[in-house]
Amino acid sequence: MADERTAVVTGASAGIGRATAVALARRGYVVVLGARRADRLDEVARECDQAGGRGIAQPTDVTRQEEVEALVRRAVDAGGRLDVMVNCAGRGLHARVHETTPEQMRSIFEVNYFGLFHGCRAAAGVMARQRSGHIFNVSSVIGKRGSPFNGAYCATKFAVCGLTDSLRVEMMPYGVRVTCVLPGTTETEFWRNVEGATGGGTTFASLRGLQSPTVVGERIAATVGRARPELIFTAGGRLLVWIQDLSPRLADRIMKAYHDKQVEP
Repeated sequence: MADERTAVVTGASAGIGRATAVALARRGYVVVLGARRADRLDEVARECDQAGGRGIAQPTDVTRQEEVEALVRRAVDAGGRLDVMVNCAGRGLHARVHETTPEQMRSIFEVNYFGLFHGCRAAAGVMARQRSGHIFNVSSVIGKRGSPFNGAYCATKFAVCGLTDSLRVEMMPYGVRVTCVLPGTTETEFWRNVEGATGGGTTFASLRGLQSPTVVGERIAATVGRARPELIFTAGGRLLVWIQDLSPRLADRIMKAYHDKQVEP
């Protein structure tokens, strides 16, 4: 049906992406769901329907530009417009920088950065023409301050922050909002699937506690249409960013404590 409010969410099969999709559906959106796992997307689509909106599952590999463009077209076809784009697909890599292979670095950039870039490019073109819309790019608190053993992941998330800052200003003349989302460590299966992690994932969560993906998803949905350059969710996250800006040497010492905890026998 034309003229329905529509949203696209990548990485929608689990975690923050899934929670955001359901939160948008609860507000009446038609949500087009992109991720590689078709069976999971069907589950999320049913959740969206039950929440009061409508879910449309479209298996998508964000590293393929044509598939991301097709995802955005599906939303425009469904509602006649695109109101919200949430670029959330991502993966992790746990390794020292000098032990990271060029192949691993390229692979994580393909998902975390180029996948998000494809989404920004496809959505921004539509939103600029209609002169409205809101793009959310999911980075991380450690996209503001790098942490040991996460160099490749941090590099992608720093790149996301820079791209988002540029895009936000470029979209101002068109009335399009752009927000960088900076979660802390979130209670999702992401950490269990980090490449190179041992013991079921990274121990970074043990330093600051886990936040719920529902909190992140609800906050994203509640921010639609508001001029919010960044979303930071925890006091610890805000403190880390503040310390990094104020005293990088102090931030180094804090991260050294994390490093030493990681290498404990």
